[in-house]
Amino acid sequence: MNKEEPLHWFALTVFKEFPKLLEDCKKADIETYRAFTVIEEYPKGKGLKYKEIPLIPHLLFVRCTENQLLKYKQDNNGRFMYYRDLTSEKSRPAMIDDRQMEVFMLVTKTKNKDVRALEEDKPEYHQGQKVRVIGGLYKGAEGYIKRIKRSRDLIVSIQGVAVIAISNIHPQFLEPVETETN
Repeated sequence: MNKEEPLHWFALTVFKEFPKLLEDCKKADIETYRAFTVIEEYPKGKGLKYKEIPLIPHLLFVRCTENQLLKYKQDNNGRFMYYRDLTSEKSRPAMIDDRQMEVFMLVTKTKNKDVRALEEDKPEYHQGQKVRVIGGLYKGAEGYIKRIKRSRDLIVSIQGVAVIAISNIHPQFLEPVETETN
């Protein structure tokens, strides 16, 4: 019985030739995602033009099978490194939960100036009041409310990979999420 291997999201740190890597992924029919943010807007004709930069410069997400990723890594050694699964004794790529990736893409696709990347994933970003956004631009997102530099931010993370802080979400759009207790 030949079962098809499932697709998963993986995080890569890209060292060089980012455009070439994206082009190769497209040729191999590997879905990619890279988060951007708007740093400037200016008039262009009758509309606005936006200048964007990567939210996290060397980070690329790919959706493929684990074997595809391992083969691709073997063929492109030195161009990128995958985030490892720290719970495995073997050096395996860390699979990203689909729901975590869905929420991460939801909040980063807006390219809003209120969304910013935090430097590292700290344990305190996964503590506190867990909430769900029930309205507005980020409806459906879940994360933790944290006070960072005098601002109450919604913290959304892909554990061990990336942490995003979103400011200016009105409290009326937030509802507490019941957390499971053992």
